[in-house]
Amino acid sequence: MHTNLRHSLVPFERYCSLMTSLTHERDAWEDAYWLRFAAQVAVLCPDSPPALAQHIRTTANELLRSTAWYQTLASPARFVVAAMLIQHQIPPTDFISEHAHAAALMSEVGLRHDRFYEIVAVLILMMNPGHRSPSKPDIERIKEIYNLMKGTHWWLTGPDDLPACSGLAQCVGSAKEVVARTEVAYQQLHAAGIPLGEHLQTAANLLPLAGLDMAKMVSRYRNLVANLQERNGTLTEDHYNPLALLTLLDHESGIVIGHLLDMIQGLDRFQPESRGEVNILIASDLTFLDLARSDRQLTTLSELQAAAYKARALHTFHVASAILVTQVDSNLVQIAAVTTVPQWPFL
Repeated sequence: MHTNLRHSLVPFERYCSLMTSLTHERDAWEDAYWLRFAAQVAVLCPDSPPALAQHIRTTANELLRSTAWYQTLASPARFVVAAMLIQHQIPPTDFISEHAHAAALMSEVGLRHDRFYEIVAVLILMMNPGHRSPSKPDIERIKEIYNLMKGTHWWLTGPDDLPACSGLAQCVGSAKEVVARTEVAYQQLHAAGIPLGEHLQTAANLLPLAGLDMAKMVSRYRNLVANLQERNGTLTEDHYNPLALLTLLDHESGIVIGHLLDMIQGLDRFQPESRGEVNILIASDLTFLDLARSDRQLTTLSELQAAAYKARALHTFHVASAILVTQVDSNLVQIAAVTTVPQWPFL
């Protein structure tokens, strides 16, 4: 039986409150789309939903003032960037200067980079505790991982994989060892019946982030897929990446999938216009945050246990979640990057 949304899913309730506070009647459709991901990112931020919503909009406006009208930060994607900056306590001015520095380094080392993907890749580097200023060695390691990935899957690998490469660059081991682990995951997941394609590559890129035995991570993923198929009947490509994020949980697959389905059902009622990919992705985040508050037996963690878990797993979750936000409908990502209309002074 599914859990009761009203009583158990606190992250769900906070997401709904924050989304309600963020939404204005005058928001354009594109704004509302990206505000959903901003609310997803900001669920763990302190402060009341109205105050947090105002903070996100204020930060987004600061980013807007720093950029040309045709650049990504002038698009509604800036709301997501603003929420990430607030979540990780990165001042907008710091990010603006470090992003420009990192983009220059990417050009210097010959790493192909592109707008929203580039921005999130830099943010992932800056999320790393005590590592707020991306260096040339950081960028060179990302490039090496990208090139190795491109050498194995040249038809799949492109600028949209830059955030994943940034996350993988934080894994232990040489670039070759890290990419080898992603390839093991790719081949084993495909052997388990996951169709070939970009969704499979993204899932394989997420599994090594936990730093656990790859066979264990693949087993978790396969169990989640099997359980969801049993309950849901069919899976679409929209499910594969969110399930990879949920492999970060150590809970029994039936519990994870039960929570996920409850979350999707609740979001489909709250924002029916986002049924499918968007609600499934947001539901996976909220499921992780809800279950991370308890152990495998669903006993609430003590304050000490929760602090230890936060130090160990929450950073990985934030990296994986940021990667997945860039993997939503690629057409919408590109719209966010290039089609914002300039606001001329005389209009």
